[in-house]
Amino acid sequence: MHALGYILAVAASVLWGLTYCLDERVLEHLSVFKLYFLHCVCGAVVAAVILLARGTPPEALFTIGNANVSLPLFGLTLATATAAALAILGSIQLLGANTSAVLEISYPLFVALFSVLFFKGQLQMPVVIGGAFIFIGSAIIVLAR
Repeated sequence: MHALGYILAVAASVLWGLTYCLDERVLEHLSVFKLYFLHCVCGAVVAAVILLARGTPPEALFTIGNANVSLPLFGLTLATATAAALAILGSIQLLGANTSAVLEISYPLFVALFSVLFFKGQLQMPVVIGGAFIFIGSAIIVLAR
């Protein structure tokens, strides 16, 4: 077991919860695209400082170097992450943080599904059942409003 992994996952959940609430307020005054741009700039600065502090040469910040990742896969992950971020910010702006979060939290079901479809992952029954419960629970919460 990697205790740090669990701590980081819970920390991410707490921080995303706070981010959604803060984003909802900020999106009353900024467009989705401007907020996303500012999120990206902040993330890029933080990541660059950490990478440089760990000894990454400055020119390496803008290349994938000799990483063992295919360019199409790399491009696809950047595109889907961008689309997902813009989609959730748009959803927060239109539906509010609470409703958006309830719907977005169904993603574990899709992680399991895409893992099997695209990467020959193993679909385990507890994951399917848990994912289905999350998805159904999300639908119940949203439809009850």
